[in-house]
Amino acid sequence: MATPLYVGIDLGTTNSTAAAFDGEKLTLIRNAQGANLTPSVVRIDARGAVTVGDRARRLIDSDPQNTRSEFKRLMGTSQALEFAAAKLTRKPEELSAEVLKSLRKDVEQQLGVAPTCAVISVPALFELPQSAATSEAARLAGFSRVELIQEPVASALAAGWSADSDEGSWLVYDLGGGTFDVSLLETRDGLLRVVGHDGDNFLGGRDFDQAIVDEVLAELLRTQGVDIRRADPRHATALRKLKRAVEEAKIELSRTDELPLLVPGAFETDNGPVDVDVVLTRARVEAACAPLVQRSINVCLRLLASHGLEPSQLGKVVLVGGPTAMPFLRSQVQAALGAPFATDLDPMTLVAQGAALYAASSGLDGRPAVSSATPQPSGRKVWLQYPAMSSDLSPHVVGRLVEGDSGPKPALVRLVRTDGGWSSPDSPLSAEGAFVLSVELVPRKPNTFRLEGLGADGKPVPLSPASFTIVQGLTLSDPPLSRSIGVALANNAVRVYFERGAPLPARRTFRQRTVEAVAKGSTGNVLRIPIVQGELEWAHLCRLVGSLEIRGDQIKASLPADAEVELTLELDRGGRLSARALVPALGQVFEQVAQLQVPDATPESLQEGLTAARERLSMLRSSAFRRGVPSVVASLAQADQALAEIERDVEAARGGDADAGQKARRGLLDLDAQLEQAESGLRWPELEETVREELAVASSWVAQFGSPAEQKLLDEAMKACERARAGRQAVELQRHLRSVRKLGNAAFYRHPSAWEWQFDSASSRVSEASDVAKAEELVQRGRRALEQQRREELRQVVEQLWRLLPEDAQERRLAHDSGVR
Repeated sequence: MATPLYVGIDLGTTNSTAAAFDGEKLTLIRNAQGANLTPSVVRIDARGAVTVGDRARRLIDSDPQNTRSEFKRLMGTSQALEFAAAKLTRKPEELSAEVLKSLRKDVEQQLGVAPTCAVISVPALFELPQSAATSEAARLAGFSRVELIQEPVASALAAGWSADSDEGSWLVYDLGGGTFDVSLLETRDGLLRVVGHDGDNFLGGRDFDQAIVDEVLAELLRTQGVDIRRADPRHATALRKLKRAVEEAKIELSRTDELPLLVPGAFETDNGPVDVDVVLTRARVEAACAPLVQRSINVCLRLLASHGLEPSQLGKVVLVGGPTAMPFLRSQVQAALGAPFATDLDPMTLVAQGAALYAASSGLDGRPAVSSATPQPSGRKVWLQYPAMSSDLSPHVVGRLVEGDSGPKPALVRLVRTDGGWSSPDSPLSAEGAFVLSVELVPRKPNTFRLEGLGADGKPVPLSPASFTIVQGLTLSDPPLSRSIGVALANNAVRVYFERGAPLPARRTFRQRTVEAVAKGSTGNVLRIPIVQGELEWAHLCRLVGSLEIRGDQIKASLPADAEVELTLELDRGGRLSARALVPALGQVFEQVAQLQVPDATPESLQEGLTAARERLSMLRSSAFRRGVPSVVASLAQADQALAEIERDVEAARGGDADAGQKARRGLLDLDAQLEQAESGLRWPELEETVREELAVASSWVAQFGSPAEQKLLDEAMKACERARAGRQAVELQRHLRSVRKLGNAAFYRHPSAWEWQFDSASSRVSEASDVAKAEELVQRGRRALEQQRREELRQVVEQLWRLLPEDAQERRLAHDSGVR
């Protein structure tokens, strides 16, 4: 039996690496320079020739116009990166494809096979467009099939594979070159369960380097009076060069106390060239990086608190990523979390190793399909289903004879482990030619089994395949969704399709209604259904990650207002989204209509958002002082710090730093959510009163009309609300309150008079309807239905009346111009 090839790839911001697993041994892939790490750097010269890796990285300083790095954080955006000599532009996913091509070639050179399938890691908090861009990069690199795995989950798989027994809760602290992820995991009986995620897509080694650069520039201003602004595009090349020098100094300072930093003629100013000549000490570097380290620790503590855990309850912490080698970072994380660090693990290659193990558990063999010219094994063909990797020591194997295949038919089958230590009893086939057998596995090893057939006369009957292998080891339960995903409605509410923490894969279908007509053939007429990601109640505070668009020039007939749209969203195990929209009135299905792209971040739009945030912050601060709410005043001090960082990123975006622009865009969204939470803090007494009322109402309805299962769910949701209330976590409180409302509403509508009450309410607003005549006609129909006790018809009348009531134009603009309710 040919050896399988399971390939895992860590596609990193700074470096990328690949690993392979053959069912028994993990192998790190070396590049042409003999190294396991390939710099994520691409150069395109005047002839259009592409260079990837270390050779390209050497030219970053001397040829910055044709060499690009750190493009991972731009994945999923429309940002095009220029290569001046070749007069070309490339999207970030196209550059990532070049890195993946290089790694694929390295696998072929080392193992003799160019893999067609692989598992690629992504940050746990990558947005949907970024995950989609990663899949597209793999396609461009020549992979026919890929699955995505979240980076900290891959690290945990690799760490768990090498450990003998790791029962309990543990944390993966994954600080890469561009992103930070933290995952809370639990191991029980060989099964790895992801309890929860948190992180920051714009916190990594790159940001540590920038903090040190800012410190160096501040010294230039103090000592020489030279004010270097990131907004000035003339300094872009010099700043990149200084940043590389700082990165090297930071690494060196892990082994020494101080180091001279000399970059002659670094900056050209109106008064001539300016040298950078400063002494960097370990203490200065640590002071510059301390706020970022604390920021990562705060994320860890927030994740633990959201699951009701204290750091003392952790069994261990797994450190992943190059920046975790900093002694200062390690000491701070150790002091804050207390749990011991996992030892004997390579933080630079752990993600790729875990991705390769995940490929095995998914049965994602990277070997090309067997050619039809290759001699096929003889014997009666059998369809087999079994886990490629199993945490269970006694998994089941299911088999069935392939219909239409000629050759002798066995009466009995048995499985024999090739080490001679176990064999199954002879099992007769069912009338359909099927069988089910359990096998015994040797722990932590690949187990190969022969499939043997016996005829009615007791003679051997050859079967194909003749053997198969199951690896026993740590496996992964269904990974959870890191952020809730839903559809923005025209009233600025969010229709949640998948709650945060939902196991993947997942698929949901809901029916929406259009708020306006779409004329057939009109190129400017579009039905837009925005897809958003986040935990907040209002659509404008969530991240817009894509939109479904049904255009006038696509439809067979005009689509009236209030038409039904059946919308299906589906997520695979890696969090990639697919969508399907069925419009029954047209009899049309729109497949793959998701236009997933991270919104652009122009300096003008960023400045506009910055101004609005500054004004809102000022108003909230005045209100907090006036009302005397110290907790809100303290939270606004943190918002001040965030605003200052956003201002620096907006300045850098003006100087041409696209990554800083995306970081500022994300920062403004996070700041909006932070200010929303502060505003909730000012309204905390009112919010608490609302929560008490809604809990009481929902509890009453569920007690009267809810099922035992609903009563149990309500009890769990109420406890979650109480934890959030005790911690004054407004966003979490509102999220759990949403579950309470759903349960209460479901029970309420089982009351015999529920639709009568709703009819009375809706009919009182007839004058506001978009079609008053139709609304009055519905009211008359509803009264007749009420008199004749036709409750189902009354429900239909009420729902139609609701759809005639207008949406607020301002709310619709906030809801990303949503065309559905």
